[in-house]
Amino acid sequence: MRKALSILLLALATLLQAQTQSGYVRTVARPGAQSQRIQGVVVRVRGDYNPVLTDEQGNFSMLMPGVKNGQAYALGGVSKAGYELREPEIIGRQQPFSTSVPLEIVMVSRRQLQQEKQRIEQRARENIERVYEEKLQALNEQLAAAQLSNALYEEQLNQLEEQYAQYDPLIEQMADRYARTDYSDLDADGQQIQQAIEEGNIDLAQQLILQKGDPAAREKKLRRIQREAQRQLADLAQDYYHLYSIHLSRFQNDSALYYLIRRAELDTTNVQWQLDAGNAFDKMDSRYDEALVYFRRALRYALREGQQSTHVAMAYNNIAYMLYKKHQTDEALINFTQAKEIAEVVYGAEHPKTAAILMNIGTIHYQRKQWQQALDVFAEAKAIYDASSEDTAFRRSMVAANMAGVYAAQGQWPEAEKQIREALRLLPEQGKEHAKVDYLKSLGAVCYQQGKKEEAHTVWQQAYDLSFRALGAEHPFTKQLKQYLLL
Repeated sequence: MRKALSILLLALATLLQAQTQSGYVRTVARPGAQSQRIQGVVVRVRGDYNPVLTDEQGNFSMLMPGVKNGQAYALGGVSKAGYELREPEIIGRQQPFSTSVPLEIVMVSRRQLQQEKQRIEQRARENIERVYEEKLQALNEQLAAAQLSNALYEEQLNQLEEQYAQYDPLIEQMADRYARTDYSDLDADGQQIQQAIEEGNIDLAQQLILQKGDPAAREKKLRRIQREAQRQLADLAQDYYHLYSIHLSRFQNDSALYYLIRRAELDTTNVQWQLDAGNAFDKMDSRYDEALVYFRRALRYALREGQQSTHVAMAYNNIAYMLYKKHQTDEALINFTQAKEIAEVVYGAEHPKTAAILMNIGTIHYQRKQWQQALDVFAEAKAIYDASSEDTAFRRSMVAANMAGVYAAQGQWPEAEKQIREALRLLPEQGKEHAKVDYLKSLGAVCYQQGKKEEAHTVWQQAYDLSFRALGAEHPFTKQLKQYLLL
């Protein structure tokens, strides 16, 4: 019994460890002051009302049940009296959950920050005032030497005073930025330059910068390196996609998926690569949580491109579809609605792509047994498809099939039969054997429910023959239809 209990406790400890995000909170490093760990900081995850406290070494552990490596989470708050975050933007920013990589949080003492800002501002203002006095003296000397007219003197003096007044808020912003700088992020040269500026020794700072080389030449060299790196990255990304295609053609799904993931990780800001990886996790492996990681990443960077874009609409739609498959219908409906609203702007309210999102919304209503809402949304999608100049026959057949499902769920068999026959009529003759088998299977079931057993068997036999030829004897449809024929 003791051994069994030990095994149970070990398993529990392993489970908790796999769901724990560790981290630590420290201060910024400043000249003459090393970074220190901070005890007693309250750290809370967004949506979680169970905050944790950092220990004497500034460490913390957050238990996050159900979260897997790579999934995104966001901090909801980090606080301690007398301190503030070096980067307040960290609150709400998505973080990748990791059981092996600790989360680093950097804070600054408000007292120290204020002292540093005052010191840096004072040095900066001394320099500004010195330059102002030099320029003012030069103007006065030019006026005294009759090198400037009174009118031109007044004009240039006003310009000088306006410039001086404009520097005030800029100096304050500059001082705040420098006071928040974490010296542990800088190399030796960077620390020396930064400290020279903070001390107001701007001539030394400029000299140190120029010792690295002419900035324009450095930029030119860097641009050349960036272009070459970008070319090589694009080449490698294309090769990864080629390898994905090769392994996909060999039915080696794991290898195919691997290369799409590698491409996505080459540039996490490339929205299309994230969407492709997410779709692969969904279609090839039904791994919805992993797909969501890539779809959410795609959404994050798509929103940076603009609030209303095709990528944003696609990302919202794909996120919603994963949530739907996970039976999280409330969240799915919210995201589908977001996708529809953006699609109406990007594509137009009467575009078939907007109708496709409406179909998804109708499916959510169907799953929630909101029959009339589902029918209304499907009817709206049908109207768009009917009015479209594009070939939407297959899409219209899907609408009819979905409406048939709604009527069947309510036991309205004659109306269900009407809609499924319409779906079959609209279905293209070639290339949609899978859908045709599915529709015929449904039609047989509807006929059977109405007591038309002979007609049901005739339809099922037709479906079985087609499934056997097109999908194979081992396909689930073929096996299921074989059982139906025994009814």
